[in-house]
Amino acid sequence: MASHFFRTAFYATAARKSISVPFAAGRTAATLAVGLSFGAQNNRSAAVPYENVYADNFFNSPAPGRGKGLLQGPLADYRKMQQPLSRNFSSLQTQLVENSAMSSIKNLDPKTLAFKKPTGNPLVLMMAWLMAKQKHLKKYAEIYTEMGFDVMVVHITPWQLLWPAKGTQVVAAETLKFLENNKSYAPIVMHGFSVGAYQMGEIMLQMSRDMDRYGSILDRFACQIWDSAADITEIPVGLPKSIFPKNERMQSALRNYTLYHMKTFHNQATIHYMRSSQMFHSTLLKVPALFFVSENDPIGPPSSNHMVRENWERANIKVTFKCWQRSAHAGHLIKHRDEYLETLFQHLESCGVLEAVGVPKRAKL
Repeated sequence: MASHFFRTAFYATAARKSISVPFAAGRTAATLAVGLSFGAQNNRSAAVPYENVYADNFFNSPAPGRGKGLLQGPLADYRKMQQPLSRNFSSLQTQLVENSAMSSIKNLDPKTLAFKKPTGNPLVLMMAWLMAKQKHLKKYAEIYTEMGFDVMVVHITPWQLLWPAKGTQVVAAETLKFLENNKSYAPIVMHGFSVGAYQMGEIMLQMSRDMDRYGSILDRFACQIWDSAADITEIPVGLPKSIFPKNERMQSALRNYTLYHMKTFHNQATIHYMRSSQMFHSTLLKVPALFFVSENDPIGPPSSNHMVRENWERANIKVTFKCWQRSAHAGHLIKHRDEYLETLFQHLESCGVLEAVGVPKRAKL
């Protein structure tokens, strides 16, 4: 069988550096963006100052004449930083970030995926949409890293989606290994897109088989955000559009094959989609949820998301539902940026997550 690899890149956002670490878990990639308090070792006073204009607007209560929001800090030393660099860990010979948690190979155990020197930051577990590009995911990751979170982005490929036993389930196992062996990551925020809902279902299925082992991981989650979540009924629609976004003829051909694949390989593929969907609807993750959807999205339609919402609310999970009339699939941040971030920050604040990165809670009016 052809060799596959699970590659994880660790981004030191404050210094605009990155490294890549090969993992044996299928042909995919996950990225860990390290927050601006990177290397602070749980010392929030040592966090690097940053600016997030949307967080500033949301938490803005400046004194008269000051003109600065609550989160704004000096930026002279950071505005001209270079863009993040990506390197293959096995070929990287130079020291990357002085005094950082990921500044040398010795800080990471490639077998356990555990850091010997944790960053001390809370974590965002981000499930990417299919065929997502790093430059697009970076826009979402930076929302969190600029506040001091680390962001672990899990990717899956179309091949892994079509063959779960050798693809998405292997990725799920590696993701669990990372969470299990890095216990300092708490609280954890779940932020998923599109097919990421299916991938999270696979993760929860594996957790459900050994709750004595994985139950403590669930306890570390504080909230969840789902952007354009897609159910199994949308796989024949979403897969072709992800691979051939501008070629309708190829979309049609791949849609027909996907339907054939799901019918022919029921035991190898479809039954796993069904189990993951059932797990996602019943969910082990009983923390407050925020959904972003749009009426014109055929891949993550409001109808299927409403079904999840109803099931979760019956389980006493607090759900916030944000629906726009027109917006792109997994592109709500681009179309409705201010409203998206305002809703996101409100959700994070109501769940008490922002306090973990030293953001004071707004006074109640």
